[in-house]
Amino acid sequence: MSNVVCSENKYNRQDAMAKIKNKRWYQDSSQEIQEKIGEIPEDFQGFLNDLADREEENGFYSIKKLKQIFWDDRYVVPTFEVKSKKDNSGYVNSFVAWRKGVHRSINSLVLVETQGEITHFIAKKSIRFAAGREIYESIGSIHPPRDVDENSQEYMQYLQQEFEKTLRLPNFKISRLINLGNIYPDAGMTDTIVKLIAIKIESSDINEIKNYIDGKRYNDKRYDYGFEIVPIGRLLKFLAETNDSFLLAIFGRLQALNVIKL
Repeated sequence: MSNVVCSENKYNRQDAMAKIKNKRWYQDSSQEIQEKIGEIPEDFQGFLNDLADREEENGFYSIKKLKQIFWDDRYVVPTFEVKSKKDNSGYVNSFVAWRKGVHRSINSLVLVETQGEITHFIAKKSIRFAAGREIYESIGSIHPPRDVDENSQEYMQYLQQEFEKTLRLPNFKISRLINLGNIYPDAGMTDTIVKLIAIKIESSDINEIKNYIDGKRYNDKRYDYGFEIVPIGRLLKFLAETNDSFLLAIFGRLQALNVIKL
């Protein structure tokens, strides 16, 4: 198994900035832009790590200089002047970067097993501002605090604690972790990579889970959300109704691994 990598842990700020300042595009950027890079807040360490390791050219383009950069409390948007390797034409290109770096978080799904069979799954229902409505989505906002071996007890303890906090289910215990790999959620807009997992929990009484989930709403993440336990027999209908890319990717990989069958 590979390690869970959080970009911000690779270089300290001084080393990241030293690598950035050695790049040709940095040296060709204006003094104002160079100063702005130095003003990037401390908690954007992950972004600085990724910027330090970003290749200046490949077989398709070369990065000439940084033209603009701005950030808010979560994201940073750099705009580069780029030259095409195909026809030598120049253009500008931007991307949205997460302040913690490329490896933003883990997104997940909870599978419920009864007497050795997957009978239900738990989906999140959230009111999302960007979408402007309530949507089904995967369970996210899981951020391993540092590089952790996925086979370690520490990693499993971390996941156990995170799901206990999120779902608020009594007697909650992960019986199996299924690693589903990484995805680019929107490679045309952001460099973010999201790790996908599914976990199994065992239950002898589905109604006990329903009683703790049904009708509960929370607002501790800047948005309203709750959970729904869905029978696996409704999976095809559920897939036809959900538009969340993480959920669709999770179910697709679960099917490819023969964990669930449509």
